Amino acid sequence: MIRATDDAAAGGQAAPERAEIPAEYKWKLEKIFPDWDAWELSFAEIDAALAGLEALRGSLGESGAGLLAAIETIHAVGRRLEVVRVFASMKSDEDTRIGDNTGRRGRAGSLAVRFAESVSWFEPELLAIAPQQLENLQRQEEGLGLYAHFFDDLLRSRAHTLSSALEAMLAAAGNVTRGAGQVYSALSDADLKFPNLRDAENREVELTKARYSRLIKSPDRRVRRDAFVAFHDSYGAVRNTMAATLDANVKNHVFYAEARDFPGTLEAALHPSAVPTEVYHTLIATVSDHLPTVHRYTALKQRVLGLDRLEEHDLQVPLFHEAEFKFTYEEAQQMLLAAVAPLGDQYVDIVRTGYAEGWIDVQENRGKRSGAYSSGVYDTQPYILLNWSDQLGDTFTLAHEMGHSVHSYLASANQPYVYGDYPIFTAEVASTCNEMLLMHHLLGQTKDRRRRLYLLDYYLSQINGTVFRQTMFAEFEYAIHRACEDRETLTADWLSAQYQQILARYWGPLVQWDPERSGLSWTRIPHFYYNYYVYQYATAYAAAAALSHAVLGGDVAERERYLDVLRSGNSRYPVETLQLGGVDMTTDQPVNDVVALFAAQLDEVERLLAEE
Repeated sequence: MIRATDDAAAGGQAAPERAEIPAEYKWKLEKIFPDWDAWELSFAEIDAALAGLEALRGSLGESGAGLLAAIETIHAVGRRLEVVRVFASMKSDEDTRIGDNTGRRGRAGSLAVRFAESVSWFEPELLAIAPQQLENLQRQEEGLGLYAHFFDDLLRSRAHTLSSALEAMLAAAGNVTRGAGQVYSALSDADLKFPNLRDAENREVELTKARYSRLIKSPDRRVRRDAFVAFHDSYGAVRNTMAATLDANVKNHVFYAEARDFPGTLEAALHPSAVPTEVYHTLIATVSDHLPTVHRYTALKQRVLGLDRLEEHDLQVPLFHEAEFKFTYEEAQQMLLAAVAPLGDQYVDIVRTGYAEGWIDVQENRGKRSGAYSSGVYDTQPYILLNWSDQLGDTFTLAHEMGHSVHSYLASANQPYVYGDYPIFTAEVASTCNEMLLMHHLLGQTKDRRRRLYLLDYYLSQINGTVFRQTMFAEFEYAIHRACEDRETLTADWLSAQYQQILARYWGPLVQWDPERSGLSWTRIPHFYYNYYVYQYATAYAAAAALSHAVLGGDVAERERYLDVLRSGNSRYPVETLQLGGVDMTTDQPVNDVVALFAAQLDEVERLLAEE
């Protein structure tokens, strides 16, 4: 059992230092590099190899063998660079206060920029080869057959690829343009300080990001209000700095979109994955059409909580908290194994491997990066960062991140390096499908009426947070990009007003908003620095709902269709990959089906309430 984070919070202690965390709850990064000396050696070897990549310039059109050799040489260096970068990144995330590790992470990022400069000539030179000549080169060298989709993907970018000199300049600019996100991360994760407050038992608690997610769900309304005020006031104190970093970051996106002659930032962001912009706009329009269903959810919250005045700090509290149940980390591990059993023995065995071989960094410690993620690259095992606090949500987070990690494992095992990764558009499908299988398992095991109500409320919260809330974020993200495309400056006041307007429309007229704080949530959402990332949570949930339904209601063939999606990696465009599983995201049907699923859960909650 692991409860150090909760015990520290309950006793008013600070979060533990990393040295205090038992080894079995830490990931095993030594499998990548045993120490920093080994990392430095690899770093130096990659640095020395960059000159050789530049020397390949001019060789692509000479012969099929030469083209293949150039691709393989570039990929070999790139693979080693990925390992160096991911190790430095994860080591830095263990404790963001350690300046040496932050420095190494920065050095790895700078090395990546130099690598990009060294190969910036590749795409322009390849695109300069006439289509017929490229076909001749492929016929000359059988080994190039592997790269047919790779070539097709590059050729799509012909209109947006610049000369070698300009590509080199854009690559070099990476050292500057990534600065806004780095400043935000340093401020939000390392330097921002939160005050202490009193919990429901009147004990003094140090507020952290991980604890905020628990305190804002407290059944004690005073605790929720105090946490909401303290958290948002801390971000509000630096809102002008946050506005400046967000403005700079979005303008980076505008700069690159214009430099590559895209109609706008949305087109530029979706181009690499070949996702039609209609998918983005259809998502927002479809969810907007169904906002009355969200408002029905808001009304349910007000009724069950018995509040005359429903405020923002009330929106995340479980409606049936007296039936709340939790799992320790060890219990959650076993629960997940049972939940994913419909995906077959191989899938279950991979999850067991992750538990046994040091994939997971479990606990919160002082300075540790907040939140959760799955990381790793083609030549490493997957890794998962958690900040465990024994909430039910932590069990779902484990399921979510393990979905990413198994996806990575299967893609790497079934695809060559060139296709061993996958775009975010399909990445969130694997993680969300795991969550839905877990929910199905829990509901199937739960007969107690009050506990079932608690789970159904959690299910509603999941759909709301992943589909409706992320679509709300996507609408906000589109608005701020359009403003910068129109040469506006993003100020704290404008951002807060824009966010508040969208927030109020999504939740509906029953919510009373805090005029000083409700509009400030944009300051604490790191995804706004990721360049049109969040919409993919919503589209992925829709796809995962369809795929999990097919797996649970189908046979081995349906399961294999889903696993084929995970095995495909990046060997197809993502919309085509999902079509392998029978899901067509170019239509509004998957989103409409998720709204119907949400409404069905509301119906069951209301039916169970009527039985009282």
